[in-house]
Amino acid sequence: MNYSLGNMLGGAGALNADKLSLNIQFATDKSLTARKGPTPTFTRASTATFVGSDGLIQSAAINAARFDHDPVTLACKGLLIEESRTNLVFPSDTLTTQTRTVTAVAHTLSFYGTGTVVLSGAHIATVTGTGAYPTRTTLTFTPSAGSLILTVTGTVTEAQLEAGAFATSYIPTVASSVIRSADVCSITGSDFTLVYNQSEHTLFAEASAMSHANFGSYLSFDNETSAELSALAGFPSPNSATCFVIDGAGTQASVGKSITLNQNNKLAAAMKASSFQVAANGSLGTEDTSGTMPTATIFKIGRSWNSNTISGTYSQIKVFKKRLSNAKLQSLTA
Repeated sequence: MNYSLGNMLGGAGALNADKLSLNIQFATDKSLTARKGPTPTFTRASTATFVGSDGLIQSAAINAARFDHDPVTLACKGLLIEESRTNLVFPSDTLTTQTRTVTAVAHTLSFYGTGTVVLSGAHIATVTGTGAYPTRTTLTFTPSAGSLILTVTGTVTEAQLEAGAFATSYIPTVASSVIRSADVCSITGSDFTLVYNQSEHTLFAEASAMSHANFGSYLSFDNETSAELSALAGFPSPNSATCFVIDGAGTQASVGKSITLNQNNKLAAAMKASSFQVAANGSLGTEDTSGTMPTATIFKIGRSWNSNTISGTYSQIKVFKKRLSNAKLQSLTA
């Protein structure tokens, strides 16, 4: 038997009894490079901002991954994955009084500073800032469709008005609205075969999600359709981590465990025919003992077949080519 350091660290052969096929430590390594397995491909069609290691807002280039930090403790929170959003107000650096056209869906206004923004027209509200950066003031509301008037007094900086039920990373604007594209992180082709085992596998993520979109996934194997999917998903109402499996367009398993958003959660979903389970922060769901396994062609981080994104920071992820035992699921997520 080869007991080389490379085998011990990489988990090769008999030393890899759990069949770990992917291990990426985003927060610790501040890199997409996997410690075990292939490195995923990352794309984003626009620039985007994040909090750097100095605690300040920085800009990342097109297709550059963002490793977000706590602006106070400076600790790295991990890979930042976000859905596409548009900042409707401009100039954002120092907001001025203006009118914007909105639709009748949830919107979120956010800014720094101690000034006041009075909303009128499509929605009535007064929002007073509570401090300079990093204290971000936010208001989520649903306006009527039409013209929203924002009357600004005092200091209102890094302002953002976006369609969505939570605030995302700052999108700078100057003379018009600006779109930040979605972060897309995946493994395909020959690299995919190094990670995937169709008959059984376990998905693990330590992540802090801003929100759960319907059928959004922390991690998923799928075939770019709704017919074949095995995912560590995030479902809303109530917010839960879910082992969600579809085969032949039919739901085979949906085992959930409640979690709290906007904090680090350790989550795992284990899949094998007639044996599906989820674990969240050391607690198990109710195992599903029926159902079949799908056939997938792509592995995705932070999104599912429908491109619904679970926006948030991903501290670490792991994939095992094995349905780990319930006891190991609890230990892994504790």
